[in-house]
Amino acid sequence: MRKGLIVRPLYAQAMIAISLCGAALLGGCEDQPLSLTYDRPAEYQIPQSVKRIAIAEFGAASADDRKYGDIAADQLASQLDEFAKQYGRFELVDRKRLAAILEERDMQLAIGDSGTAAQVGKLANVEAMIYGTVTTSARDEQASKMSIDFASRSPKTVHYTKRYCMASVNFTMDDVRTGKTLASVTVTREYDSDQGGDDAKKIAKTLGFGGDDQPPADQILNRLIADCVTQFVQKVSPHSVSLSVKMEKGKTKIVATGNKLARAGDLDEAAECYRRGLSAKPDDDGAMFNLGLVCEARGDLTAAEEWYSKAFAMKDNEKYILARKRVRMENGQ
Repeated sequence: MRKGLIVRPLYAQAMIAISLCGAALLGGCEDQPLSLTYDRPAEYQIPQSVKRIAIAEFGAASADDRKYGDIAADQLASQLDEFAKQYGRFELVDRKRLAAILEERDMQLAIGDSGTAAQVGKLANVEAMIYGTVTTSARDEQASKMSIDFASRSPKTVHYTKRYCMASVNFTMDDVRTGKTLASVTVTREYDSDQGGDDAKKIAKTLGFGGDDQPPADQILNRLIADCVTQFVQKVSPHSVSLSVKMEKGKTKIVATGNKLARAGDLDEAAECYRRGLSAKPDDDGAMFNLGLVCEARGDLTAAEEWYSKAFAMKDNEKYILARKRVRMENGQ
């Protein structure tokens, strides 16, 4: 396994999946995927001596963007705090305490340059300061498209609203002691309802909208800013990334039982079910794939690769090839 990468079984994530789909163990969650989580190191080499950090209020290009500056700073504090508890890499100074320090000194909450960041950081007794700016835009346009009136079986014109939103966040992380910039990143995310791309669908689904329903612009911008923050956090902090993989149905009822157990986090019992399924149906490529998936979730990447290869040898399925490629990469091959 590559240095810095750890595969962890997702018992907690599996239990979350059950709560989302109801009584999974009673058979009501057949399409629910199995979640896998990999630990990742920070993309930037932040010195280990940088431990205590503070997050300043983010500036904004306009008065309308100020609330989104607060949202960006709050999102950043929340995500970094989550990983700080998980990995113990950073210690965050409470933002209310930082605000009190600045108010006492009659200083601006927003920081715009390295000199000010160093000054504020020394007052807050931290090794690094994170600050930045937020720019957003949102617009609606009236459009029309041709559709079919099924009652009259004739074409008709449908009028609808196109919505475009953009959020761009600049992040800067400065070393308070040296005044040097440790990381400077600008992340931009867009939502275009008329494009109908995966990102737009994902955001709409996350916010609880579907079909032709449009999420409110402020909710979209909040989601885009959260995505920008996630990209930055992954650059400066150890973090985890998750992926969901749909299990195969298999050719026997025991494989279906194994799927329910896997989603509940009972990986050893699930593996035994898949093996029993293969004893009954040795050509069950689905059971082979699921067994590989359970091995991957337990962190046994070598065994996972072997089962994915066996599944592919039995059936030419691109899903099996991609799974094998994934574990090979994670295993440093």
